[in-house]
Amino acid sequence: MSEKHTSNSRSSRNEKKRRSFKWVTWLSGVGVLVVAVFISVMVFSTNDEPGKAKSTEASLIEKAKQDKEQSSKSKDDSKQKEESEGTQVSLEGFEELKPIEDEEGLKVEESEDPNVERVVTKDWSSVPTEQDTGGNHSITYQEGSQDYEELKQAIRKGVGLAEDDIIYWWIGNGGGPNKAVATVSDKSETGYLRVSVEWVDGQGYKPTKLEVLKEKEINR
Repeated sequence: MSEKHTSNSRSSRNEKKRRSFKWVTWLSGVGVLVVAVFISVMVFSTNDEPGKAKSTEASLIEKAKQDKEQSSKSKDDSKQKEESEGTQVSLEGFEELKPIEDEEGLKVEESEDPNVERVVTKDWSSVPTEQDTGGNHSITYQEGSQDYEELKQAIRKGVGLAEDDIIYWWIGNGGGPNKAVATVSDKSETGYLRVSVEWVDGQGYKPTKLEVLKEKEINR
């Protein structure tokens, strides 16, 4: 009886050991599987990152390229618009010729001339002269002559431009032997101006009127 009980107890213990071993083995297998799956996920995820980085980098490069093309197109459109509109200036936009509003005798008026933006008049002083001012004067349109050089001085005085920053597009008769008119601009051609000049006996040449032109005028 005692031996039988002992045998049963041993069998029971052995059975428990086998079951425990199975559970440990099963859990170990599950643990290995979980670890393997985790490692696989990490590997694939890591491998995907360069692709994402490359994709993001490519998108940024493409966007920068598109932005550059758009900027270039905008500049071209702006340039074409300026060229199509022609050279139109206003008195306010021509920096060298901005009038001082409280300057004595200065007037800014509109004009009926379709090519004139504004008309500026004031009591300009005459330029110094080395010629006889006693009378019987007539303008000499001869390049290099004293009379012609003084005429150009009066033109520059009217527009307020220096000798090294002015283009004389045209100088001609202004409606009388002692009246001249000229079309000029600065060297950058910021705007085009028509200047009327008159010889005054006893004084010399002086500007009498300044007209801001909408378009360049070679002659009248």
